[in-house]
Amino acid sequence: MNIIINEEIDVVELNEFLATIGWDINPIEKLEATIKLSWGWITARDAENKLIGFVQVLSDGIKHAYILRLLVHQDYRGNGIGSKIVGALMELLEEHKLNPILITKPTEESFYNKFGFERQQNGFISLLKWK
Repeated sequence: MNIIINEEIDVVELNEFLATIGWDINPIEKLEATIKLSWGWITARDAENKLIGFVQVLSDGIKHAYILRLLVHQDYRGNGIGSKIVGALMELLEEHKLNPILITKPTEESFYNKFGFERQQNGFISLLKWK
């Protein structure tokens, strides 16, 4: 398996990967636009160069980095791929002195705890408005 930072990405391939979990984006130009707005991303590829993992990051490039879409193909889950992607991501963010921000489901909290993420109770609150 190869972990690659900011590789040139084919949005058709990425969209096909997203479709495996029901997250494909139409029209595909929307996906292309969101990739262009990204600060960066990390991909995981198997021995045949198939896209099997992906995480996207939005950032101001100064202080904050918002982690989006950590995804591992369902056929490859449970093999440590997500951990390798997040490990590489944390090193990259530390190198750029960016503070990671993440919203996740409670069922995924223990996964992220392994990388130093914890619920914050320091006066900050999280505000969301879902449509």
